[in-house]
Amino acid sequence: MNTEFQKFAFKEGFFSQAHGHNVIAQLPCNTLPCGKVVVISAHYDHLGINGSKIYAGANDNASGTAALLTIAEQLKKAVRHSPVVLLATDAEEKGLHGAKHFVATIDSLAKYALNINLDMLALNKKNTLYIMQSSGARPYTQTLSKLNNNNFKVKLVSAQRMKRQLGGGRIDWLRASDHYAFYRAGMPYLYFGMGEDKNHHSTKDTLQAMDFEKYQHVVMFISDFIVALLRCPSKCTS
Repeated sequence: MNTEFQKFAFKEGFFSQAHGHNVIAQLPCNTLPCGKVVVISAHYDHLGINGSKIYAGANDNASGTAALLTIAEQLKKAVRHSPVVLLATDAEEKGLHGAKHFVATIDSLAKYALNINLDMLALNKKNTLYIMQSSGARPYTQTLSKLNNNNFKVKLVSAQRMKRQLGGGRIDWLRASDHYAFYRAGMPYLYFGMGEDKNHHSTKDTLQAMDFEKYQHVVMFISDFIVALLRCPSKCTS
């Protein structure tokens, strides 16, 4: 597995500039035929410390980052008919800057099949994992029906339906996380997340607020999905 740090700068406010870096790991195809690249992303930044307040970000988005690491371990030993980019992004909270920078450095979008974005995976009392898809990602979701899952509900939705499912509200789910940077570039995406979290961007987003048993089931479900997707011949990610 090849890894690299991708440094970037972005505007912060009207006159200042900030810096961040993405962490990128790549796994090549290990079985022919070889399809297009699948990018699995999760942002690792959060709000940090503000005065005496600590914003731990356990769900947003340590849950996605830890899942990304688990999935990486599973994919190292899996059959891969597509190259995989494992992307941990920075500065998502400040405007999806890490994801935007990564997309801007892609030399040919035609080589890429799909973005799978992981953000806020610790399920709440609704016990529901939402999978938000762009229209171009629908062929990739057929694998989901073949997976065994009796531990939580799975809802496959569009961005518009995601908002209706969660009672309207002010959140624009299309633009709410890093998948939007890929969408803007014309790449299909699948976003995995729990939807709204009452502890979002508060000091209560801690490990103590997470149900680890549910979380582990979610991570394994997503991992099984990605392993099954990459095991499929290249026509499934072409």
